[in-house]
Amino acid sequence: MESDSEPYAWLDVIIGLIYLACFLWGTTTNLISLYYFIKQRFKKTDLTSHLYTLTALQDIIISLLSLNHGMNMLRQRDVWLPRFCSVQHILFQMSQRMSVFLVAYLSVTRTYTLCFPLRSLNTKYVLLSLAGLWSLMTCFFIIPVISGITQMTYHKEGGYCWVEPIPGKSITNTWDEVDNIMDTIGLACPVIPITISAVISSYKIMGKTKGTQGVEIPTEIVKIGNRMTFTIILVTILYIISNIPLFINYLLYVITIEAFSYPGPIYSSVVMYYYSWNVTALLSTALNASANPVVYYIRMDKLQTWLKGGCKDADLGPEQVNSHES
Repeated sequence: MESDSEPYAWLDVIIGLIYLACFLWGTTTNLISLYYFIKQRFKKTDLTSHLYTLTALQDIIISLLSLNHGMNMLRQRDVWLPRFCSVQHILFQMSQRMSVFLVAYLSVTRTYTLCFPLRSLNTKYVLLSLAGLWSLMTCFFIIPVISGITQMTYHKEGGYCWVEPIPGKSITNTWDEVDNIMDTIGLACPVIPITISAVISSYKIMGKTKGTQGVEIPTEIVKIGNRMTFTIILVTILYIISNIPLFINYLLYVITIEAFSYPGPIYSSVVMYYYSWNVTALLSTALNASANPVVYYIRMDKLQTWLKGGCKDADLGPEQVNSHES
């Protein structure tokens, strides 16, 4: 990377404004979505409603943090809230990964239900596994910072806060290698199984009109099941589109650190050096979080009715609740 190169000021402004738009739109719409999912009093055994509720909650956090990302870019990459750097990094990293896991759970559980309709998923165990993942991530991101194994820095070239190993400490170098592996596994790799799951679900709902024993399923039930499946597929496709650039970026990064010394020839251009990680890892996540409520509104008739009715509480009957089940 040439020492006299600088990021494009006009592009920083555009990206900063997009972050602010994600903050305003994403926070508002995801709060409304969260309120809706909670107030409708879904059945406790309805796994999908729990996953939608948790997804909306994670998207709220991501949208709120977009404000800080946007201000950093609008200030010509000067850190806006330096004392908030550690909190910003930890919250975003955890929320980003939990969002990935939630999309994976939505997609995979729906595919499982379609492939094995006579088997039921235990909601309690699924939610406990999510709680376990959250606990592990909490330890992984917080302990190294508070114990002094790593140091929190502001990465001005990328426009975000980041954790770096402390020079001279072997344990921090080991942690850095583990962190790179965890990033690849937790962010880039899930695109593959989630895509496979979406393809299988799409195939299963095509022309599905019979049950496991050849029994004809009522048309209305088929429509409800297919509609819910298609909603989950749309959420999944939205995630895939948002994360394919990150997946490619990680592949390029692995090639770079294995064959060259970073930034190497791949990340030596202004666009790749200053914008690749900000756009693929941060901005795409904010856009994804802001777009999810649009899918909810388009695909969920009850949500539309609820909004048009002034967000008044509605007592859903069992047959209405079933339209949201997986």
